[in-house]
Amino acid sequence: MRIERSKWYNHADSPVLLMIDDLANAWVDTNGDGTVDWGEDWGFFKDGDRSSFRFLKERILRDHPEVKVTFFVPVGKRVGIVRRPVCPMHSKPIHADEESKAFFRSVHQDGRFELAYHGTTHGVAGEKAGDFVQEWASFANLEEALSRIGEGVGIFDDAIGTRPRGGKYCGYTSNEFSDESIDEAGFEWWCRYWNRGKTDGSDDPACGPDPDPLTNYDVKRFGKRGVIDIPSTVSGALLNGLYHAGGSPKDIAKRLFKKTFIRWKLREIDELLERRLVISVQEHIAPSRDDGKRQSPNIFDDRESLLRIFEHLKGKKVWHCTCSELADYVNLRDHVSVEICGEREFELKHEEKHRGRLLSLRFDEQKPFRILLPDGRNVMAENGEANLPVLEGRYALRID
Repeated sequence: MRIERSKWYNHADSPVLLMIDDLANAWVDTNGDGTVDWGEDWGFFKDGDRSSFRFLKERILRDHPEVKVTFFVPVGKRVGIVRRPVCPMHSKPIHADEESKAFFRSVHQDGRFELAYHGTTHGVAGEKAGDFVQEWASFANLEEALSRIGEGVGIFDDAIGTRPRGGKYCGYTSNEFSDESIDEAGFEWWCRYWNRGKTDGSDDPACGPDPDPLTNYDVKRFGKRGVIDIPSTVSGALLNGLYHAGGSPKDIAKRLFKKTFIRWKLREIDELLERRLVISVQEHIAPSRDDGKRQSPNIFDDRESLLRIFEHLKGKKVWHCTCSELADYVNLRDHVSVEICGEREFELKHEEKHRGRLLSLRFDEQKPFRILLPDGRNVMAENGEANLPVLEGRYALRID
């Protein structure tokens, strides 16, 4: 009898995550009229009319309720891009008042979503946009980094009622001691790189690719504690070349050969599926910036592209999850071993902290069969696959 642990939960070919940056207690009044318009809000207006969160729910997720979202939250007073802004930016910490706390807490407690750590201020504003210093690049030493992380985690805990399990480097920018700060701060997972490099809507010059091309699009680990490193592999603006095409001969050709163009661009996702790698779609909560430029990618400009990406994934063997759910399964997969005890019996060797969680297993027996669990329950296996709770004791195959 041969038994293998499946790479992903429910034997999926790939996990699918929607990562949205900068859900913050902030907004940018791009036209200076003192009222919020579509695309100006970063989270300040919560779930209200013309809020970005409302746009996401009603204009994108309503059509794809299977999608799960990890929001990356700057927890303090989010700074602007430039010291002398073109557009007024209004910002305060996520724990500034009870109404703010209630909103961010409600998002985190919704099973479709989670909040993750994205720094305190996001960085230091510059004289011009190119001078902006991303938060982890602004720290002079490890002690300063840990002190600021401690401050930010305290804000998160006060607002949400728990500490963040993971997060992302602001602008995917780090320095020589940043990884050590994440490891020592106790995070379980982290997003370190924009693994596709500067393509399809990523206009931040700091967004560099993972220097390790062999593991560019897969989960790996770093630090003494083995922090899980989750890659960012797809821009939500992937199909904007079609949906926002202009009048140039190239743009006209895209429209004329629409189906061919879509198939060609979606090949990027199909390759990840074929290689059983992570499909993590990168977005921002809003296009507005205080320097008057438009932030990209963002859920407003990329709505049609996102809808088409998620439609393409329907019917595929994928697992929609949050970053923390992905990390939980990877830890389970990596730390539970299968021990064959007899011709049709086995045990799952594990630490107590993993007990009760579901592990996906593949068997060399392809006919439908039952698995008798140590607690007396039965689980059916189809096509040699089953999701089993990790328990103490022996499991037995029952082939009728």
